[in-house]
Amino acid sequence: MKITKLSLAALAVASFTSSAMAMDLSSVTVKPYAEAKLYYEATDMNGNDLFHKDAAGGQALLTAGVTGKFDSCWGYGFEYNVADTLGLENNLVSHVRMGAGIGRTALDTQNWASQAYVTYSPCGTILSNTTFKIGRQFLDTPLAFTERWNLAPNSFDAIVVLNQDIKNVTLVGAYVGKGNGVKVAVSNADKFEGYGTNAAHPNGGRGAYAVGALTKLVDGLPINLWYYDVVGSADAFWADAAFTYNMADDMAFDIGAQYGSIMPKGAVEAALPGVGDTNGFGVKIGTKIGMFNVMAAYSSVDDDSGKAKVALANTATMSNSVGGKKTKLYTAGIYTDGTGVAVPGSDAYKVKASAKVDGIGKFIAQYVVCENDNNLAMQNVSELDVIYATKLAGINTKLIYMARSIDEGKIANAGLKDDTQHVRIILSKKF
Repeated sequence: MKITKLSLAALAVASFTSSAMAMDLSSVTVKPYAEAKLYYEATDMNGNDLFHKDAAGGQALLTAGVTGKFDSCWGYGFEYNVADTLGLENNLVSHVRMGAGIGRTALDTQNWASQAYVTYSPCGTILSNTTFKIGRQFLDTPLAFTERWNLAPNSFDAIVVLNQDIKNVTLVGAYVGKGNGVKVAVSNADKFEGYGTNAAHPNGGRGAYAVGALTKLVDGLPINLWYYDVVGSADAFWADAAFTYNMADDMAFDIGAQYGSIMPKGAVEAALPGVGDTNGFGVKIGTKIGMFNVMAAYSSVDDDSGKAKVALANTATMSNSVGGKKTKLYTAGIYTDGTGVAVPGSDAYKVKASAKVDGIGKFIAQYVVCENDNNLAMQNVSELDVIYATKLAGINTKLIYMARSIDEGKIANAGLKDDTQHVRIILSKKF
């Protein structure tokens, strides 16, 4: 990884310095955008009925941003957010969705920049197939990514380099210095901390390096490979592949496989004596039957009895050894996700069906079963998710119903019970 670290820094400095004075600002383009979002979720936990104020949360978010080009080589992006309760806690909800950020309570109005970056492609040089993206940005990699399910997504202070000199291959190199990811809330507003901050690094992580190869060298068989070095905390590896098998009568099957490994080191080993490596895999198969897209998946994460382990989940929202909020494993449900199917010792199964009806909207139904004999929160759980997405009067509307059943006696989270219902409503309008 030392070579990767040096090359990222050297390429960024050399390329930016050589052309910084060559920009023609007369060619600047500006593309503004904005979005307003209202997020509400109710549950019947803590002994309350569904939709009771004391077991409901809600908040509003206004996002405004701009993207554009300085010229054919240089680009930029900036995005700012304002999150507010709108006083909903006085009548309809008892808590909010966002983290508190710095120097505020959870009910205070929050302001922060989620994106602020420049992009650069060295036009007309041997690096013309290379793109640099430097600054605050969203990321999407298997073990470090932006989660978008909550009110606001998390983002990163990072340097990312993409190269496409090799046909059908995209090479990725990245350094992630900071992030505002936090478990459950996902985004902690303006509280950006050193990447890898956790129980092992309570005063701040030391960042992370990643390299990836996204390949389509074999026709119809994309294979992606990733390696991570979360400095002083863990090394990690991820691989996935997908294939479409065409049969007679226009029947096609989409087949996928994935494998991941997280290997703790340094401060994590010191904080969790005897901690072991985590290894897991997932497989899926899907096809189309009539108007429905259907899919079945299975995943398994190993468990060495008596050893602490890290979940095979998003390291950007991993605040303890139980796991990050979301995971890229195929079997993930809405709640039975990184804290469920990705936890060591879990075997999970998932079936899913979806259909889009013109003029009405999109329907999704999925059922997840996660089996785990460890006495951890939300294990041995089954979950039914029903999702309806449409546009009403120009407003993007998503309605979600979740029903979970958890083994009584396995429940470690305060307030949970063996059967829980959740209703989530997300309204948004883009401008």
